[in-house]
Amino acid sequence: MPANTFRFIPAAELELDEAARWYEERREGLGLEFLTVVREKVFALMEAPDRWQLVNGTRRALLEGFPYAVVYREVSDDEIESLRSPTCVAGRSIGQIDS
Repeated sequence: MPANTFRFIPAAELELDEAARWYEERREGLGLEFLTVVREKVFALMEAPDRWQLVNGTRRALLEGFPYAVVYREVSDDEIESLRSPTCVAGRSIGQIDS
């Protein structure tokens, strides 16, 4: 069943902004591209939240073109919450990604 609401917890919003700024510093327009990919993934998981595997109460949806995933949980039948910012799946923090 599609969800009507998706929200990032405040800490996740800050981390998302930081990641976008980091990418933008590497190449003009890359930060916006990153945010666009995150937005597209959020819309996809709102449409079918159970599409991604449930592990210990959370789901992880990988981003296309970036080494990140959106980690989320279903709060109710129509609300999804990101537990943190898109998480680097390459095992390195934002500042350690090679440019």
